[in-house]
Amino acid sequence: MSSIKKHIFVLDTSAILYGFNPQIVEGEHYITPKTLSEVHDEKLKMILEISISLGKLKIRSPKHETIKFIKNKATKSGDLISLSETDLEILALAYELKSEGLNPLVISDDYSVQNLCTLLSLSFKPVITEGISQRFLWIIYCPACGKTYSASEEITNCKVCGHALKRKVYKKESI
Repeated sequence: MSSIKKHIFVLDTSAILYGFNPQIVEGEHYITPKTLSEVHDEKLKMILEISISLGKLKIRSPKHETIKFIKNKATKSGDLISLSETDLEILALAYELKSEGLNPLVISDDYSVQNLCTLLSLSFKPVITEGISQRFLWIIYCPACGKTYSASEEITNCKVCGHALKRKVYKKESI
């Protein structure tokens, strides 16, 4: 029996769009159904379909409870405003694989996904960007009236003036 560990990859849509091909990278590769639905390029869809048929790529949905846990972490860090449902699924899937004793590597160029990976102790690797070098904690604010909100508040418009909220870094940490 071999003692070589198999590499486990969880692919974000950005990984696929920027050319990560599960057929040529050794290991187990996972995506979620929402990741697959975000790929509209016919050539890339064909690569994914072939990868799935060859067993090189697996589609797996994370549990609802895990997504809820990830969403809570993203809310506390202030990243939720920048994460799509697909991003939350990818992070939840990687977190589940880690809880199963595996060591997944999240492939993503999304800085908010990478930021959450650091908070969840998940490994990540970008495809075309350098990736983050610091972990950010965010605060939500109104650019019109200056009112600030906790990152844990799930609101998109200012309660005072109704303007769309933005976020800014309030704390940086080395990773």
